[in-house]
Amino acid sequence: MGAATSAVAGVQPATIQTGSGPVRVMCAMSVPRLGWQDHMFCWARGLIPYGISPIRLEGAFWGQCLERVMTDIVEADNDPKLPPLWILTLDYDSIFEQDAVLRLLTYAVASGYDFVAALQMKRRNDEPLFTMVADGGERVAEVSRDHFVYHNVIQANTAHFGLTLLKASALKQLTHPWFIGRPNDDGRWEDGRIDDDIAFWISAQKAGLKIGMCPRVCLGHAEVWVKWPDRNMKALLQHPGDFWDRGGRPPEAVWK
Repeated sequence: MGAATSAVAGVQPATIQTGSGPVRVMCAMSVPRLGWQDHMFCWARGLIPYGISPIRLEGAFWGQCLERVMTDIVEADNDPKLPPLWILTLDYDSIFEQDAVLRLLTYAVASGYDFVAALQMKRRNDEPLFTMVADGGERVAEVSRDHFVYHNVIQANTAHFGLTLLKASALKQLTHPWFIGRPNDDGRWEDGRIDDDIAFWISAQKAGLKIGMCPRVCLGHAEVWVKWPDRNMKALLQHPGDFWDRGGRPPEAVWK
């Protein structure tokens, strides 16, 4: 059997003018078989007007699929006379405004950072999907609101790939594999493990690349909630994870 055709075959980067000059943009996605309709319409109205065509690879292994697409894009970028190339990554549950990509690109190109992610929250809890570390190396637990108000891009330690821009030239400095998880010291996939995406950010840190988060661009995270009637016949929301954590039972305050 011959080699598989590259995922980027026939797809040309979009050239976009920014305040820092022209750049080229390509979009990489790792997707499952089924996805969110809300996301599909977000990327359609948020990418098509700028001539950006998402390149997707479908499979059960998120990291492998994303790395294969991104690698094809990077390896095809071999003309130094062309404007710099940025790779936009999208998750299939990302919800964003029509101008979000252009705004993120404007801030990312001007920032001097290698990788810049939009501001997104985790599913199920109130934590943002990025981390910061202090000068001593310890994780920062709290930052003043002013720090995010006064900076277009802030330095981060880890981020996400929901709506993130990555310099192709910076990716060329990383050794493969980019996305590979590791279990904890006991060999278990529990607390202390390193997931595929975090492994990427750790490699980027070791390579001396700059990771940033842009508080000027917010990213929604699509999530399912279960709505029950409570004891007053009002809406009571429960996360599906909580439903199963409770052994398949609704919240205590459900209608009885």
